[in-house]
Amino acid sequence: MRKFRALVRLELLEFFSKYRTGLGYGAAKRGKGLLVFTLLLLAVPFVNMSVGVYQYFLGWGRPALGVAYMTMVAFLLLSFTAIPLLFSFYFHSRAAQFLAPLPLPADYLALAKMVVVWLYLAGINFVLLFPVAFLTGIKAGHTVGALFYSLLLCVLNPLPPLFLSGLAVLGLSTRTANRNRKSLFSYFFAFALLGVVLGAQLLLTEANAMRLVAWTERLTGFYLPAGWAAQIANGSLLDLFKYGALNVLCWYGFKAVARKLHCAALVLPGARPVRPPVTFDFRPRKKYWQLLRRHLFIIVRHPVFLMHTILTLILPGLVLFIGFLSGDFPVESLLRGDEQERLLLFWVGLASAPALLANLSATAITREGKAFWETRVLPVTTWMNLRVRMATTILVNLAFSLLVTVVFLLGFPLEYRALFPGLLFVTMLTMFLAATDLVINIYRPYLHWTNPAAAIKNNLNVLLALAYRPLLAVIPVLAAVCFPWLNLYGILVCSGLFLSVLTLVVRRVLRTVLAAKFDQIGG
Repeated sequence: MRKFRALVRLELLEFFSKYRTGLGYGAAKRGKGLLVFTLLLLAVPFVNMSVGVYQYFLGWGRPALGVAYMTMVAFLLLSFTAIPLLFSFYFHSRAAQFLAPLPLPADYLALAKMVVVWLYLAGINFVLLFPVAFLTGIKAGHTVGALFYSLLLCVLNPLPPLFLSGLAVLGLSTRTANRNRKSLFSYFFAFALLGVVLGAQLLLTEANAMRLVAWTERLTGFYLPAGWAAQIANGSLLDLFKYGALNVLCWYGFKAVARKLHCAALVLPGARPVRPPVTFDFRPRKKYWQLLRRHLFIIVRHPVFLMHTILTLILPGLVLFIGFLSGDFPVESLLRGDEQERLLLFWVGLASAPALLANLSATAITREGKAFWETRVLPVTTWMNLRVRMATTILVNLAFSLLVTVVFLLGFPLEYRALFPGLLFVTMLTMFLAATDLVINIYRPYLHWTNPAAAIKNNLNVLLALAYRPLLAVIPVLAAVCFPWLNLYGILVCSGLFLSVLTLVVRRVLRTVLAAKFDQIGG
């Protein structure tokens, strides 16, 4: 048993080491402290969510149903978290080839990974389920027992979803063990987690009270542990016995699944699909478009880069969508008084959000990392190299801005004569920010990152790029002050023209002054 505990400890250290590296923290005590602080910050919104669920269901007179609701939400969250973790631990871990020859039973090697995943899920389950279960127990009058029953729920709840997730991973292992498909699963489960969190929040409205209570009661008939959890929070020993018996059954199934996953992990990574013969096409293509394609593929083919870019682009839309559904930001507020000016400002702000938030040029050089040397040997000029990096940012941001425009025109009665000044301003703002952000990246290239998260999220370039953006509000204010006779359309046109002049100046500096500094990067 001592060997098993040592193996679990080793797996835990490796897991948190990867997590700390992913956040860009070092291995020193300061890095460990920042890791704990980050985890505590991540726990705060989920604790607030759990307390909010209790308050809603208490107001509806059914506090115990809040426990059932959070149990079902936790089941989905834990399942969508466990599946990619199990794939990563068993099929995409480099430690398997070093641990397999050790004089340890195969069951130890198989179970150690499962136990680490269970501990991780138990931590998530604690911040989700403990607050609502504890408050419900206090409300039921179990002052001392509330703490005991709530802690028991946090221990019992993660095992059933982990067992079912293990079965799902085992069934999909032959199709998804290949590393080429790891990115696809990362995208799917990341968006699934986001959908569960947002959906759980959006359902909690006073207008949806009767339906949500009815749905929760109905779903507890399909997922029995949710009903048991609600009764356990009220102090039911019979339901505690039922949940404990289910966990015992899941434990034996858990061990069998872990053993099969371990065996599959030893076999499948060695098998690679035979690739068909590739025919090469040597037709000459324009260098500009080839470079543009290369930079787009750096974003698209890397899971972290792609997820970060997509989430940054859709964040403003998600916030507004939640505001519309929850009633915090009613649509009627845009359709009163000077309707067209309100709609124009709202649309311009929404269409400008991709350029303001997704500062891709600030990491255009950094994203290449140690592969930056490839640009030094390509037969392209320095100015073309810089232009393509700016064009990549402009293409991605403007594509999403146009998508926002189309959706906005379908949903709101914006006048078509407002399109020209609005699009002019958004386009010039996007081009200006793409150029100025690249200046920051030239001065701070940061190529020797060890984790992609350190390249695009935990990067001072991103903070510097965001820091000067509020100053851009001076441009339309100056246009309104210098030309007081202009209406909103004229202010947008004037601001767009001024931004175009600034863009030309920055691009001139890039071409004449900073091109030489760009050539010295990596030298």
